Amino acid sequence: MPPSELMPIGVFAQRSGLTASALRFYADSGLLRPAETDPASGYRYYGVGQVARATALRALREIAMPLPVVAAVLEAEPGEASRLIDEHVAKVLGDAAA
Repeated sequence: MPPSELMPIGVFAQRSGLTASALRFYADSGLLRPAETDPASGYRYYGVGQVARATALRALREIAMPLPVVAAVLEAEPGEASRLIDEHVAKVLGDAAA
């Protein structure tokens, strides 16, 4: 990816609504790996195309979706992703009603 399309972690954090520490956590957990990592400094760079995944990840975590389910939703086809989200929302509503 050309360097002009990459943004440092701080800029990407602002664009995605995630903190830099959350981005490091999601990178380490494999949910949102940086497009490139500087081998000398370890500094992480993200691509513009990763913003949508980051914002989806943030939204799913905001509804208290567990990380394994988030991973499944992010990798699923749209119909399956929708089903997984619906199941999670139904569970949250059921728990709240109880």
